[in-house]
Amino acid sequence: MKKYVSLLLIIGIVMTACRKDRNATNVAVNVKDFWPNSGNAGTIVTLQGQGLTKDVTVRFNGTEAKVVDARDSVMTVLAPATGTSGALSVQSGDRKQELGAYTYQALSLHRISPANGAAGTNVSIYGAGFSSLTAPAKVTVNGKDAIITGATDTLLVATVPEGAGTGKIAVTVDGKQVTGPDFIFQHISAIKPLKGGVGTEVTITGEGFNTGAGNEVTFNGAAAKVLNAAAGKLVVVAPEGVATGPVAVTINGQKTVGNVFTVVPKPLISTVAPLSAPAGIPVTISGNYFSTLTDEVTVSFNGIPAVVTSTSDKQISVKVPVGAGSGKMQVRVNGQLSDGPLFKEQALGITQLLPNNGLAGTEVIVKGIGFSTNATDNTVAFNGITVPVIAATDTTLRVIAPVGLNTGAVTVKVGTLDATGPQFSRAGVVTLAGGPSLNLFTFPTGIAVNSKGTVFVSDGNVIKKVAADGTVSIFVGRADGSAGNVNGTGTNAAFSYVTSLVVDAKDNLYAIDQFNSQVRKITPAGDVTTFTKTAFTPTGIGMSKSGTIYLGAQYGGVKMVDGFGNITPLGGYESPGMAIAVNDAGTVFFAGGWDYPVIFSIAGGVKTTYAGTQFGTADGPLRSAAFSNPIGIVRDANTGLMYVADNYAIRMLTDDQVIRVAGWKGGTQLVTGFDDGPLSAATFSDITAICTDAAGNVYVAERGNKAVRKIFFK
Repeated sequence: MKKYVSLLLIIGIVMTACRKDRNATNVAVNVKDFWPNSGNAGTIVTLQGQGLTKDVTVRFNGTEAKVVDARDSVMTVLAPATGTSGALSVQSGDRKQELGAYTYQALSLHRISPANGAAGTNVSIYGAGFSSLTAPAKVTVNGKDAIITGATDTLLVATVPEGAGTGKIAVTVDGKQVTGPDFIFQHISAIKPLKGGVGTEVTITGEGFNTGAGNEVTFNGAAAKVLNAAAGKLVVVAPEGVATGPVAVTINGQKTVGNVFTVVPKPLISTVAPLSAPAGIPVTISGNYFSTLTDEVTVSFNGIPAVVTSTSDKQISVKVPVGAGSGKMQVRVNGQLSDGPLFKEQALGITQLLPNNGLAGTEVIVKGIGFSTNATDNTVAFNGITVPVIAATDTTLRVIAPVGLNTGAVTVKVGTLDATGPQFSRAGVVTLAGGPSLNLFTFPTGIAVNSKGTVFVSDGNVIKKVAADGTVSIFVGRADGSAGNVNGTGTNAAFSYVTSLVVDAKDNLYAIDQFNSQVRKITPAGDVTTFTKTAFTPTGIGMSKSGTIYLGAQYGGVKMVDGFGNITPLGGYESPGMAIAVNDAGTVFFAGGWDYPVIFSIAGGVKTTYAGTQFGTADGPLRSAAFSNPIGIVRDANTGLMYVADNYAIRMLTDDQVIRVAGWKGGTQLVTGFDDGPLSAATFSDITAICTDAAGNVYVAERGNKAVRKIFFK
């Protein structure tokens, strides 16, 4: 009896469990999609969802279909031979779900390939009944018309339209329509940040990404690691060996290309001012390779994060955080970290030097916080040389740059506190020879400096030499200054209006003898020979690192001269200015003068406008800046910086910017004059020639001041 009771209990438990399982199955069945929605008897129809087991019954307008395969999330069935157009439904136990209408007709869609991709992807649509004698088939992707590029009765090839989005592919023939599976539309809408380097975390937003594995991301072809993946966002890391180029996402072999990721160096910190200050005081960090977006920049003081108030590519403004103490500053831009100088959280600090360059005797205003109003309580030093304070407030100190000045930091000490400020550069303009009231030069038009620092100036029909003490003598050309066309040594040679000079690595001079239409060669010993003759009026001259000579031709652009004196046109129709620059890659730069106040470049035989856009004096980006009368351009072979003689001023081309060097006297407009001193105070008059020496100093010849001037930066 006991055995019988036990058996009944077991049977009851099993039946209850089966009932629970069946109920669970009923709840689990859920069809999200099916395709195609039309076809003849025997058409394979795919259902997609969950709980699709072989216990599920599929009916076509009430007629049960044969199940071909069932794998929980995908089920395939055959449209029954006796079925009719009507509702397609599934049932499991007492749970029934209506899926939509299925139409018995010849038109059917069996599969698509590929099932994902970007705009422009060619999708092959396989099915039946695509032919028509009245009108061609029509294909839509997510309701947007696609262009059909190939068609048969069983195959259509269609191009995914722009902005299609994810949705069903549908085919319409003779007013009848069939829908297939969803096409997953891939698109990259944004990449952030767009600049960085190895290790930069980049967020790619868009659509059609896989939510797990299967997203292959590359930076200009280099595979990147995916940290996080969602349907609309991927977070990846810029890989080792990353180079500037497009970011691409490939899914199931289908590539989508996004914006270009530009590789930049880690942030470069040039100056920080002040280097000491109390909490809450603004600090300016100058340099390069920062960002214009504050969320891409982080700054810390001794490990304490600071609030970034503004940022650009070259400058960051922050406030000293509470608790900064004394320690190293750090700047991180898009994952790339750079160490800055030591910073002290204290009541004393130097924010600015006005001017920040000059010579011994230059008056300098030191601006900052925490100074003593008693001048003698403040100790100021220029690179270790202490100077007296002439006047003092709590935010300014007035001092004079000392004799023996060298480039270095300015420091201030008040009581027990000491502060280090920005660098004061020993830089400025000095006159080497000549002046408005002297007659050492008549009409200086060309200038060059050899490896020994000797300066040569073309002046009418002679070339003069300027000694270290400022003594000027005739190097070559007739002593009386008369014109001629004679080779020889020293004053036995004769020229007819020498306009431009350049010097080679062996200290040979090459001079444009304009009225004789020749280029003359002058050795260090003063031996003059004819290097080449021209069939045009030469206007300017330049030389490459390898010694190739480039000539400007009046209304004829730039010509190249080989070592044998043979001349080849490069391009242009302008009359290039007195000095022509050539970079290490062989790109030629020349100034257009008054007629064309811009800087041109020639590379690979193609002439383009390199800098300048119109007449004026505005600084700024290369193609936004303005020039008034650029007469020559030279290049510092050490730094690659280029300098332009522009009317009464000297301009610098650096970091894709045009910036002023000297000639403004602190204002916004050009100022003519004859002032030596700091770069911000120096003035010129009618600059006619410009050159650089091996140390990076710039030399200027002026017709207005009848002088030779030197600009030095260190």
